[in-house]
Amino acid sequence: MPWFLPILLWLWVGAANAGAWPREQGSFFIALSADQTNTQLYAEYGMRGGWTMGTEVTMPRGRRLPDATQFIHYNIWGNGRQVLSLGAANELRETTAAATIPALKGAPETAIRGGLFWGMGFSSRFGDGWATVDAQVEKLVTFDWLGQGLTYKLDVGVGIKPMDRLKLMAQAQLWRRADTQALRLQTTAAWAIGPTQLVVSPSVGIIGPKTPRVKLGLWVEF
Repeated sequence: MPWFLPILLWLWVGAANAGAWPREQGSFFIALSADQTNTQLYAEYGMRGGWTMGTEVTMPRGRRLPDATQFIHYNIWGNGRQVLSLGAANELRETTAAATIPALKGAPETAIRGGLFWGMGFSSRFGDGWATVDAQVEKLVTFDWLGQGLTYKLDVGVGIKPMDRLKLMAQAQLWRRADTQALRLQTTAAWAIGPTQLVVSPSVGIIGPKTPRVKLGLWVEF
């Protein structure tokens, strides 16, 4: 894993995922997106006291039922430039054991996640920017509780806003469980039209599945 770090340190974590910064009380963020493998709906809502809650529903191609996640984040520290949050999530999805035990195909399983989310804003000659580190640990709570180990997820990176209506981003997602690991890199451009942002995100796998993808999305804040 040490050779991953130079790549991860210059990449930004995707803006459509709840992270360190709490959403303003009473505000919503909704993202609709689709690529060659998934269609996704993501939503989050800002509550009082630094709490942000939300949901994510992903429909993989060829599946009858979607994966559904509920999450909540709490802002535990901030000094104006840096913030730190804790988060927890629960995901219901098709069992990952179906690949090795065909009889389980279509059966549901539940996973719980806990995470620590750090963010920092900065200024540069190219515009305002931000850096983030999201670290999460996941555990299955249904199928083979003892046999399945932990899954580790790490997102690290940097993004920038060179003009009022444009955000340029890159995303790295590192996933590891037992002897299996994956790393996917994604770049994103978001163009604002009022409260709406039109988004295009090409990506490619570096470790694990390497098929290139292009995600098209629509982000709305209100």
